[in-house]
Amino acid sequence: MSQDSTAIAPTRQIVVVDDNEDTREILSLILSAEGHPIVSFANGEAFLRKADARVPICVFLDIVMPGRSGIQILKELNARRYEAPVFIMSALNDTPTVVEGLKSGAQDFLHKPFDPYTAVQRVRDALEIWNSRYEKKSFSDLVRTEFPGGVRLTRREAEVLAELIRGASRSEIARSLAVTKRTIDNFIFGIKRKFKAKKAIDLVRIAMSS
Repeated sequence: MSQDSTAIAPTRQIVVVDDNEDTREILSLILSAEGHPIVSFANGEAFLRKADARVPICVFLDIVMPGRSGIQILKELNARRYEAPVFIMSALNDTPTVVEGLKSGAQDFLHKPFDPYTAVQRVRDALEIWNSRYEKKSFSDLVRTEFPGGVRLTRREAEVLAELIRGASRSEIARSLAVTKRTIDNFIFGIKRKFKAKKAIDLVRIAMSS
């Protein structure tokens, strides 16, 4: 997948990749009860053949399977710039392998056997990851340094203006950008001067209309 991860919306599907039929059935039962359709695969190769078709909320990937291991599958997903968060699982508490998996991009490791409802929490974690991506994308879309009429802002001025457009207060902007409120006031004064705006609200209207 070559798309920007922040531009992709996941389906409501969850993928389970495990050669153990009991694990697949248990996770399917628990997670489907949360309202998510489950797609399961008995090995990594079967999953890879379908992986590019759609983006699930997340993937539960067993480490020890016939054919390529879960770690090898994970590395292949990274090479494809796969967007969905991946949670690796194993009955073996092999620390070096777990560390390798986390370094290879896995979000977390689940040691079997685990409480199936732990998987529910991991799905919620995955949803938070997607929400965070959307928030970052939305903010980056607002950060503009050039406007009609030859108005140009510095990067920090653009960030301050983006926060104003999102409705943040000056104190909130100061905390977000790790500067003092007086510094934010100075930035806003400079931005208003560039836009020839008298008030911050006028500044927002002008910026949004541009």
